[in-house]
Amino acid sequence: MRRSWIFLVALVAVLLSAPSARANGRFPASNAVVFDPRDPKAVIVRATFGLLVTRDGGDSWRWICERAIGFSGMEDPTYTVTPKGTLVGGTFSGIAVSRDGGCTFDFAGGPGAHVLSDLAMRPDGAIVGITSVYAKAGDGGSLYDNHLVVSKDDAQSFAVAGGPIDPTLLIESIEVTPSDPVRLYMSAVRGEGDKRTAAFLVSYDDGMSWVERRFDLVGGETAPFIANVDPNHADRVYVRTAGPVDAQTRLLVTDDAGKSWKKVLDSASPLLGFALSPDGKRVFAGAREGLWSSPTDTFAFTKGSSAEVQCLGASGALLWACSTERSGFVVGASRGTGRSFDAKLHLEEIKGPLECPPSSSVAKQCTAEWPKLRRELGLPEEGEMRRNAGPSGPALRGRAERTGRARGGFAAVAAVALLGIAGYTLLKRLRRGR
Repeated sequence: MRRSWIFLVALVAVLLSAPSARANGRFPASNAVVFDPRDPKAVIVRATFGLLVTRDGGDSWRWICERAIGFSGMEDPTYTVTPKGTLVGGTFSGIAVSRDGGCTFDFAGGPGAHVLSDLAMRPDGAIVGITSVYAKAGDGGSLYDNHLVVSKDDAQSFAVAGGPIDPTLLIESIEVTPSDPVRLYMSAVRGEGDKRTAAFLVSYDDGMSWVERRFDLVGGETAPFIANVDPNHADRVYVRTAGPVDAQTRLLVTDDAGKSWKKVLDSASPLLGFALSPDGKRVFAGAREGLWSSPTDTFAFTKGSSAEVQCLGASGALLWACSTERSGFVVGASRGTGRSFDAKLHLEEIKGPLECPPSSSVAKQCTAEWPKLRRELGLPEEGEMRRNAGPSGPALRGRAERTGRARGGFAAVAAVALLGIAGYTLLKRLRRGR
């Protein structure tokens, strides 16, 4: 989502000069939620400083640092958990894989073997990823090395698959189709600046060939991102448009595999959160202004919680959301239509690194980094936590009253968390060679 160099320089200056609570040079924020298909109480939240993990439904949270995963810097990898419990992440350094619950990571095929722009998982656990890396400048603009990679052995290995993909496209997202194992969807952009156009692609033969559909961007929109595919209807796909932090964006749906589109929701700011109920009957979308939901047979959206939504995910009967301390929680969960959220995590409740064997990468890397992160996030020292502890353990603020109030010194930081995410996205584009 590239903007002018002037804006980029100004934004980076703001982020790097911030007086408090920075992680990797940007404000701490949670911006994706991943579920373990084996355990409904196991939830992984991607944050700007690593991963946050709970195995008890949100009662306690532990931290996995970026270095333990295998990267360090301003990137937010895409993660998934396979039916066997393997945690897989697509990073700029390669495909990071953990088979022991996040304690130790290795790169499938070795570091740098596959650099994924996005990944998705089929119901049977097969992983499909897309590589879209800048290759060179062409006569009409940038050219990219685009190809599919697939793993059918629980991320033990990945192999290049499928047919050729137009090198003029920068692939933004890829999604599988739960009800049709050989159907794939991709979204992409082509060109630069005012000449940028968007594309939506469908493959009916497992990536061997692709049909490109037109997708029009409007206003300040910069790219389309596939939000989800209906679990029961292979032709129904949801797409969010992206844009700068002050741009209006849209949620669109197609019922004919991209031949035509219907706008179902307008948003005054980027729709950072999207979720589809497991049965496909209700859709949720969230932005800075709050959360909306609708039955998928009417697309009559109603406003729910006013929390600033940075991510959404549906698991069972619960809707999980990432937000900011200004909304009263960093991670919350809701039953029903998302009218209110129970606080599941405040920043000061992070208990420290994930408990792992001494030989693990988490124990070696994260334990040493924890004191620094605690200072950067403004978390209480260990002694202070013990003094504040009640008879049953540390006081977890927000668990009793569920008021949604902001938490002291975190409020000002959280108010600009979306700005940090926008800065990351710009830098990611430049790092790709754009």
